[in-house]
Amino acid sequence: MERPIFKPVGTPVEQLDTPALVVDLATLERNIDTLHAFFRQCDARVRPYVEAHLCPAIAHKQLAAGGTVGGIGVGTVSQAEVFAKYGFTDIFVVNEIVTPQKIARLCALAHHTKITVAVDQPQNIEDLSAAAGMHGVRLHVAVDVCTRGNGCGVEPGQPAVDLAKVVSRAPHLAFAGLMTRDGPTPTEDPGQLSGESRPWIQRVLDTRAMLEQAGIMVPMVSAGGTYNYEIAGAMAGVTEVRAGTYALMDYRHVASRPQFKPAARVMATVTSRPEPGTAIVDAGQKAIGSDTGLPVAEDIAGASVVSLSAEHGRLRLAEEAQTRVALGDKLWLTPWDIGTCVNLYDYIHAVRHGKLEVVWDVAARGTYR
Repeated sequence: MERPIFKPVGTPVEQLDTPALVVDLATLERNIDTLHAFFRQCDARVRPYVEAHLCPAIAHKQLAAGGTVGGIGVGTVSQAEVFAKYGFTDIFVVNEIVTPQKIARLCALAHHTKITVAVDQPQNIEDLSAAAGMHGVRLHVAVDVCTRGNGCGVEPGQPAVDLAKVVSRAPHLAFAGLMTRDGPTPTEDPGQLSGESRPWIQRVLDTRAMLEQAGIMVPMVSAGGTYNYEIAGAMAGVTEVRAGTYALMDYRHVASRPQFKPAARVMATVTSRPEPGTAIVDAGQKAIGSDTGLPVAEDIAGASVVSLSAEHGRLRLAEEAQTRVALGDKLWLTPWDIGTCVNLYDYIHAVRHGKLEVVWDVAARGTYR
């Protein structure tokens, strides 16, 4: 881990060392309130999916905003371990956990935390049951329903019903309900969004009805996310929506979800002006990521990021931007994908009115296992 370089609270943001991951608190809080206000007024609740930011401080803000199930969602066992240390007592590992080592770690967490885990194979259910019995705990198990045929999960309908029956009969396991991770294609067209979302969510709800007709209660139906939370949350029978990106947002999805604004940006310094139409900054792939798209320089008209090397970003400057970018200037880059970007940092600098208010640990950074 790189030695942190912290400035005192109250430091103007432009005086922070770069590259720096900076979160505007007012924007973050507005994003959180926008989504949570919806869930404070409907039957469904939100389960913040914290893999989007990996930061316990942000997760605590999300739960404090109300309208939640009282717990969080994570992507890995190691993320669950980190967030459990920070006081979270209801954690849904939205993944299939199959190796003996990882299952044992789940069971260790279950001694003091409500742990829910996804399954899509009978053998996995048997292994979870045996381990839970050996450790003297009870694991909550959700059947992962694949509604679009493009990932993990069992087919909706009878295959999912049959698997849920296996869970309900297994000792040391509690049938938590049904989940799906399929999401719609991000779009600015509300009709397309609804047209893609409703059918696949309905397949899960139809499966729930089949289970209840068979005498098996389904406490949870977990579906939807940031990009269709209003649709999923309004469908009768959906009990929770796992949303994550909304808190910090990113440029990739801001057009399709304009009610949320990017709260996290990378501040970089101009380190070279090799020619009038080019600027080089000290934020490259290691500072912002580029796997799914390049960051965007929003604040200067005519400036665009054209490439990233390991340590540098290259910006093309149109004529109107060339006199506005000088050596040593600070530039703001909005990440294309916020999850990739946050995972590159140990700390978040949280600012309000342009001044540093607090430094947060990205405590679950690099927790892949």
